[in-house]
Amino acid sequence: MSEVGAGLRFECTKCGKCCTSRGDYGYVYLNDREVADIARFLGLLPHEFRQRYTFLDEYGWTQVVLQDQCVFLGDDRASCQIYPVRPLQCRTFPFWRDLVEDGAWTPEARALCEGIGRGKLYQLEEVEPHMLAMEHAEDEE
Repeated sequence: MSEVGAGLRFECTKCGKCCTSRGDYGYVYLNDREVADIARFLGLLPHEFRQRYTFLDEYGWTQVVLQDQCVFLGDDRASCQIYPVRPLQCRTFPFWRDLVEDGAWTPEARALCEGIGRGKLYQLEEVEPHMLAMEHAEDEE
């Protein structure tokens, strides 16, 4: 079913796959504000949070430690332990520009997330602010 011109269907199925996928999408970047917000939520000082849950990559960007899954993914693999303060990257997924092409989900998006193509129909005007937020965040890093 083509979604061009109609918008994008998406419904989170709480499968946790977005928190376990690897490859190009196996990274969660944090800015200083997100570090502070998550640390406060967990009752930690920012430096304690950084030591326990993050590392600096080769470019100097702060990343959440991921092995098989995000350290904040609950044991049920369906809940985020920091959901109210989750990073922008997580809040905007899967509405990222590189997962949408010509107004439709890419095959890569469909492979990453079982909720793609299901549920609520989001008009492209609703999706655009999410894509712009991610682009702005990438510019800040």
